[in-house]
Amino acid sequence: MGIEIDTGVEKFLWEYGVSVQTGELPLQPTTRLDAVFVTHAHLDHSAMLPHLYRIGYRGSVYGDPATFGFTSILYRDYLKLQKRFGFPLNFLIEDVKRMERNIRFLRPGESEDFTASTIRFHNAGHIPGSVMIELETHGKHILFTGDVKFIDTRLMTGAVKKFENIDVIISESTYHYTNHPDRKGLEREFRKVVCETIENGGICLIPAFAVGRTQELLLMLEDLDYPIYLDGMGIHATESVLRHPKSIRDHKKLQRAFSKAHKIRRSVERERILKKPSVIITTAGMLNGGPVVYYMERLHDREDSSIVLTGYQVEGTAGRTLLDTGRFVVNDMDIKPKMKIFFFDFSAHTDRNHLLEFYNKVCPEKILLIHGEKTDEFAKELKNMGFDAYAPSNGETFKLI
Repeated sequence: MGIEIDTGVEKFLWEYGVSVQTGELPLQPTTRLDAVFVTHAHLDHSAMLPHLYRIGYRGSVYGDPATFGFTSILYRDYLKLQKRFGFPLNFLIEDVKRMERNIRFLRPGESEDFTASTIRFHNAGHIPGSVMIELETHGKHILFTGDVKFIDTRLMTGAVKKFENIDVIISESTYHYTNHPDRKGLEREFRKVVCETIENGGICLIPAFAVGRTQELLLMLEDLDYPIYLDGMGIHATESVLRHPKSIRDHKKLQRAFSKAHKIRRSVERERILKKPSVIITTAGMLNGGPVVYYMERLHDREDSSIVLTGYQVEGTAGRTLLDTGRFVVNDMDIKPKMKIFFFDFSAHTDRNHLLEFYNKVCPEKILLIHGEKTDEFAKELKNMGFDAYAPSNGETFKLI
């Protein structure tokens, strides 16, 4: 993802990431850039930022401090995986370090003035460090939601909803077609599965995204009197979150939950923890690699154990295959687990009703829909509701104001 903005005086780039679905790279910026902004650390929004410095950009990249805490971890892991699987390298560690020397912190509620424009950040409620970007230029206001969540979760305070004089919204539309289940009810069902698994003598294996989801799961399970183990990149990601107390709702509670969890820092420890009932939160969230592969190999034939998926599984990943076929297929492994398989929709994105409520409250002159499937259909729906809505294609140019 990448959005190039030309105010007539400045040229800005909002985001620069790779497609999670296909691995497709964004188009290369065609103009000189005055500044770059990133809404959050997920690689579909940030992965190609170091590439800008590889091709000659030397300006600043603005984001929340928590965001750059995450990217420091994610970029180095991304490079390691690219090298391991022989993929072309989009950037080198030198490019990452060059980018990191040009980081400028901008927090929710803060702004930065440019020649003819002002950029403001607002809390987006998606993951720690996530922001919405507001551009004020020539008397007009453009709001880019990035990935957004309007309700409070265990980890995050919901996104800002009240805006005045917004002329254009560039909006994510990931779940424009559906609503998420009630989160409190979902948490009760999730905790019930965890407790029943352990009380039956089994191990509850929870693959989790390192950034955001691992921390939320720790908070959901913090008060349970069971052994909880944390393995993989989620350890470093949680340590990073805790260095930025203002990026989450309750820093002390997450610190307590993280302190209570046992950290697996060496592979030799994994065998030991499988001898007694417990909860294991580990990467990778879509089962394509990381410690979860080891645990699946050891636990798959245990009927007393369970695997609980808590996030969207992209088509083609091992997690999606497991949900669709009941088989765990990764590397040279192809097995049909006897352990119970569960899925809970703890999405960090907003849903249809909350999007519509937001549009009606803000009443923009124009809405551009991105970051979703079948956005053309959603644009038609919004037009029928009285909105001037569009779903731009990749590389398309729009006059916004």
